[in-house]
Amino acid sequence: MTAAAEASNLLRAVHLERLIRPPKGRVLSQVNQHMNPDVGNEPTVKSSRTLQPRPGRGFSLGEINEAGLALKTARAMGLIVDMRRETSHEDNIEALKQYMKAAGERALARPAGPAPLVDTDAVITELTSIRAVKKADAAKLVDAGIRSLSDLAYCEIGKVSKKTGIEKERLTAIVRAALKKV
Repeated sequence: MTAAAEASNLLRAVHLERLIRPPKGRVLSQVNQHMNPDVGNEPTVKSSRTLQPRPGRGFSLGEINEAGLALKTARAMGLIVDMRRETSHEDNIEALKQYMKAAGERALARPAGPAPLVDTDAVITELTSIRAVKKADAAKLVDAGIRSLSDLAYCEIGKVSKKTGIEKERLTAIVRAALKKV
């Protein structure tokens, strides 16, 4: 490979890396969007040259663990996790704890009423509007938690098949028909 070709490949690789990794400002705006604005919860890291705090790309795994969060939970909460960072800063741990406290208060503030009642006859009628769905199958689907044609169209076939006892091939045909109607 010639030197020009190697340089071209290197430039392509750098360009692709920039496309894959979003710019720093965009990442921080996503973090701030999910976090409580009253608590300054932006992750910070110390600059290697000046040792001054600067905005980071995300919280480290150590910070998340020390705050008492699991990785999946943190990502489900909308937090950005920087898997490459190995450092753990007390400020970030405190920010995560405050965020979890604020998120818990918001969850408690939501009204926790009973699930809305569903008219099973209306749902069965809607499901049987598809030729592929028989009335007995529609009742099984309702028992499995399918409440509308869109639920049926975007359901997980394996799970619904296990819950209802309907064969996967037949359920796949039903889902395809529901997708056409939705």
